[in-house]
Amino acid sequence: MAHNEETKKTIRQMVKFAIVGVLNTLVDFAVFQSLNLTLGWVYAAQVAGYTFGVINSYLWNSNWTFREHRTRSIREMAMFLLVNLASLGVSLGMIWLLREVIGVSNEWVALWMPKALAGFIKGDTVCKLIATVFAIAVNYLGNRLFVFRKKEAAPDQAAATPIE
Repeated sequence: MAHNEETKKTIRQMVKFAIVGVLNTLVDFAVFQSLNLTLGWVYAAQVAGYTFGVINSYLWNSNWTFREHRTRSIREMAMFLLVNLASLGVSLGMIWLLREVIGVSNEWVALWMPKALAGFIKGDTVCKLIATVFAIAVNYLGNRLFVFRKKEAAPDQAAATPIE
């Protein structure tokens, strides 16, 4: 019975994380698109958009998704920052790989994109969409395993006694 309840709690937590992720992604994409389309600075736009998404993420995840596990400690905030830097690194690496190695470009996107969307959805946008999938996976696992992990119960005295 306890296993079933723990599974339900994990699923609820994953759903909350997904909802927050959608909000983060909307914030991230709005900043990314506005900077990239107006200035054309894809990597700077990615860093700026991701930064705004991270701020949104910490506020929502620490107060809602992982509320019962949060500590608001320096360790928690530092781990949150490290996980998000790793996730940002993955997203930047994927954008670079897709643009520079695989060759996703505006021309490539224009071959299959409806003309009405071709002015808004560029090669960089497609790269960002793909990179976001990888970044989300890294982010969830990092938050779950390192940032908002369950508080450990005090070890049982019998378990702490060495076996001779």
